[in-house]
Amino acid sequence: MATGSRIGAYHGTDETAKPEVYPVSISDFLIHSPIIAAVNTVEMFEPALEAPTKSLYLLAGSPISLPEMIRRAKDKGKVCLINIDFLSGLNRDRDAVEYLALHKAEGIVSTRFDVLKTAQALGLFTIQRTFAIDSAAITASIKVLSQFTPDAVEVLPAMAAPKVAKRIRTVHPGMKIIGGGLIETVREMEDLFNAGIDSVTVSNHQLWLI
Repeated sequence: MATGSRIGAYHGTDETAKPEVYPVSISDFLIHSPIIAAVNTVEMFEPALEAPTKSLYLLAGSPISLPEMIRRAKDKGKVCLINIDFLSGLNRDRDAVEYLALHKAEGIVSTRFDVLKTAQALGLFTIQRTFAIDSAAITASIKVLSQFTPDAVEVLPAMAAPKVAKRIRTVHPGMKIIGGGLIETVREMEDLFNAGIDSVTVSNHQLWLI
């Protein structure tokens, strides 16, 4: 896993280029600021930029808008985790991952472990997104983890995350678990944290202010 790697480790293929090193890892961000602002539309980016959350989860953007979004987030001291499955104008392949890394994205989120393997090889933080729709889906997700070990797993919906986390951590004890989807109240977030979930992704901007 790339958990111990530093934020923004990869900035191109030039061997003479010096990697940009930050004083903390993304894991530290998730521990100290466990509420991740999920930006589902480009219009949500501005409120997320001004929110106190330290991590942004971008599910919107294009090759034109993303470089500026990432730059502005970094200027605010925020980490950008990008869900490559939802972007416009970018395929889910190595070229897309390299493009995002070149523009200093810190992490990649995807349901595809081949995309995440590429991201991890480039020094990016990797998050495997999984949907806990039934027991078979959870078993399949755990099987994927035997082929590739990401830095974290995002479980949707969030309320299923504690149960899924127990199964994942029997095989991968130190795995970071993120709960995402259908979180509506502060109490729900607190219950997830108390149940051992490391972080949550929320699109309700009122919850970003907690």
